[in-house]
Amino acid sequence: MTSRRVRIGIDTGGTFTDVVAVDEDTGRTTTTKTPSTPADPAEGFLTGVRKVLDLLGISDEAAGDTISAVSHGTTVATNQLLEGKLDRIGFITTEGYESVLEIARQSVPDGYGNSYFWVKPPRIVPADLVRTVRGRLDPTGAEVRPFDEDDARAAARFFRDAGITTIGVCFLHAYADDAHERRMLEVIREEHPGAVVSISSEVLREYREYERSVTTLVDAAVKPKVAAYVTNIRTRLDEIAPVCRST
Repeated sequence: MTSRRVRIGIDTGGTFTDVVAVDEDTGRTTTTKTPSTPADPAEGFLTGVRKVLDLLGISDEAAGDTISAVSHGTTVATNQLLEGKLDRIGFITTEGYESVLEIARQSVPDGYGNSYFWVKPPRIVPADLVRTVRGRLDPTGAEVRPFDEDDARAAARFFRDAGITTIGVCFLHAYADDAHERRMLEVIREEHPGAVVSISSEVLREYREYERSVTTLVDAAVKPKVAAYVTNIRTRLDEIAPVCRST
């Protein structure tokens, strides 16, 4: 006899946490909602899971064998950015591109008639927390100048000594070849093993240095809180369904 298999999706909103469960065999859906818990979103998440399991008549003992996957949408990272609750972030980029966050893009919202009044958004990393590394790739990914190990180690040690534990790395044309960024990551792991690091070739492998830099820094900024949240969810979900697969 085939055991019952159910997929669960949870979307945490500002007011309610919405839950939907789908029976993989019949396609039948079951929905419910519960008040969100902003102080600890995991509470609303787990309450929602238990509510939908109750509606399906699935006990905690059977949940591990019944739940095939849990998918979760949350605004934890977005809220952190909107509220400005970010730790100090370090930025490592190619020599000569230390001002990429100030220069940004030439385009002005609402056309150039607005250029007199428009103020560029504040930079996510202050200028004193930017370090550069010599080395250069061309747009095809071919090496023009070799990666400078001394610069890389100096940058990693600077952030280590300054107590900066979140770092974003964006080198010129890393979308074409990620060798320099990956070597930088290795150096940081050697010199500053406690750091949380994002490299642009993993976050946004596309051209345009400003967009790639900012996206990489945002990724690095939210990683610690999101990682802690997901770990908490995973641990508490295991209490209900210890063998289910979460996504």
